[in-house]
Amino acid sequence: MINGPLKLVINEVLAVTPLVIDWINVQTSGSAVCRYKPDNVRQYEVRYQFGNIGNLVHELTHVAVNESYNLDFINYPNRPSIDLPDRELDILGRCKNEDLRQTKQMSQSMNAAKSDILMRIKGWTDASTELSSAKKSDISNKLIYGMINPHKEADTVLNQILVWLFEWGFPVTGQYINKPVVNALYEALSTVVKAAHLEKK
Repeated sequence: MINGPLKLVINEVLAVTPLVIDWINVQTSGSAVCRYKPDNVRQYEVRYQFGNIGNLVHELTHVAVNESYNLDFINYPNRPSIDLPDRELDILGRCKNEDLRQTKQMSQSMNAAKSDILMRIKGWTDASTELSSAKKSDISNKLIYGMINPHKEADTVLNQILVWLFEWGFPVTGQYINKPVVNALYEALSTVVKAAHLEKK
């Protein structure tokens, strides 16, 4: 049964699905692209791996983030930027200067805070003896990916990893003498995911 912060995440991404006007199947990776329309209307193209729930949640988290903050997919609130150029749009309304706008709108202190969260989750992952080497590697690679661009990937990868842990059967339930480390990982991850969710309210 899905509950707690994972339920919040699932409800959050389900709520933005009506904004997606183009679902595109890809074999690897994925993306969410906004089409900016007149009167501040936003529609989205979502490329994701069909059948991969974690990947779908990742991409829809991008949509939820953009809807909440309207900062060109930056996953935290920030003060107005200086010298922010207007969006240059293509014929479909997709932003051609998104990277530049992100650079102008990001916060180095918030990037550092997001990276610290990702590093803390990586520490719990590395310590989780209940995870196989392959699963640890999957999580670590995703966290490292988030650290490369924490301004736009931190929330997405944390949500994706929470989905993975649930799909893999964690947290450990039942009676145990010593608390499984993977449960501490799940709890730490749930805490930061919930905080990010509440920030988007």
